[in-house]
Amino acid sequence: MIALCFPGAGLAQDTSVATAEPVPVLSAPAAEANGHDDPAPQLAATQSLTTTSEDPGDAPAPVVLSANDEAEAAAPGAGTAEPPAGKLADDMEGADAVRDDVATDPAPTLSPEAARCREIAGPADAGVPANAESAARRRAAIAEAAEACTAAARADDAPADVLFLAAEVAQARRDLPAAFTLLERAADAGLAAAVTRLGDYHLFGVAPGGEDTEAAIAHFQRAAGMGDPAGMTTLAMMYRVGKGVPRDPARMVDLLQTAADAGYHFAQYRLGQTLLTGEGIPNRADADLGIPDPVRGAALYTAAARAGNVTAALELAALYGDPASGLEDNPKARAQLTSLASRSGLPEAIAAMAVLYETGDGVEYDPDVAAQLYVRALESGKVAFETLRQGAPGGWDRETALAFQAILRERGLYTGALDGIVGSGTAAAARGLSPG
Repeated sequence: MIALCFPGAGLAQDTSVATAEPVPVLSAPAAEANGHDDPAPQLAATQSLTTTSEDPGDAPAPVVLSANDEAEAAAPGAGTAEPPAGKLADDMEGADAVRDDVATDPAPTLSPEAARCREIAGPADAGVPANAESAARRRAAIAEAAEACTAAARADDAPADVLFLAAEVAQARRDLPAAFTLLERAADAGLAAAVTRLGDYHLFGVAPGGEDTEAAIAHFQRAAGMGDPAGMTTLAMMYRVGKGVPRDPARMVDLLQTAADAGYHFAQYRLGQTLLTGEGIPNRADADLGIPDPVRGAALYTAAARAGNVTAALELAALYGDPASGLEDNPKARAQLTSLASRSGLPEAIAAMAVLYETGDGVEYDPDVAAQLYVRALESGKVAFETLRQGAPGGWDRETALAFQAILRERGLYTGALDGIVGSGTAAAARGLSPG
């Protein structure tokens, strides 16, 4: 059975965890995990029609996040502005006419409400936010712009992007019929993002009439022809799993490549995953498609991570330490990527960063910082003591254990000896850090 899920739905984070590490910050853009609060807004995040994870599969040297943040993801598909020609002809029928119509329409005079709606809510975008913080910012902006967008959308000549934003307001209010009507108006006006979102509604059964895969596919094909990266990515995943269309790995790769070249982080992540692990490809390899290609895959993962995709950052960090991945071991890159994810507040990443400081792997050995990070991870309630040091090469480093016990004693949780031996007493005290 095909599992339909949202990208990052399993990575929703408690963003109340402090986002600043008590360590020198590696210079990479801050990132957060994807997060969604309720079902309706998740319709923007349909680009992960995923199956189960699979395993690995040359070109230029690996692209990683450098300490001075100078590295750029230079491989094909890593975020260049101009997409290659590709094989999108089947999905682009009628798209030129749509674009011509949009291009020749005179720009309407904006009402004050429409101008305010645009100013506060920002652009119309059917893509999934890269992380929890960006999702939260989007929700806050839509909430602030709600009155202006709703008022502006009442006008018969409301701009298509304003109609889309008003649909987001209606969706957040769980008024899905109103949202659907607004999206239809925006799509009729030629807004590609609205076409993609309508596809989401049909795919997930919240459109009038319920789930309609055929209608969803038609919308995603139209959106892809109009150049919408989110629509392309969802369509690619449909070809990957064979939902509503035949399984077609070449089509999947072509669509993901075009969306990745347009800079869409989720397409970069999914294409990087395919290039590195062969996921979605029969027998995990296809010479004609150039799969596997670990170096190019790493570049795409890097581009997605730089855009804030925490899943990409953590998976690439793990791959740099996995001899089967086809990538050379790169402790520095692994540390930088893990740091990027941990600064998002992702508890598992905070714990992984603690392991690096405990072992001095890719960062300067610092038992005090390691202990503080272990405590933060446990305080989140998302990491159990039993899995706290997952991936650590051996038992506790004595100096880190001493610093950890000292913090537990300061919190009034530990009354045993400061002996650097993490036994049952230390473990019981550590479990007291969890809020639950």
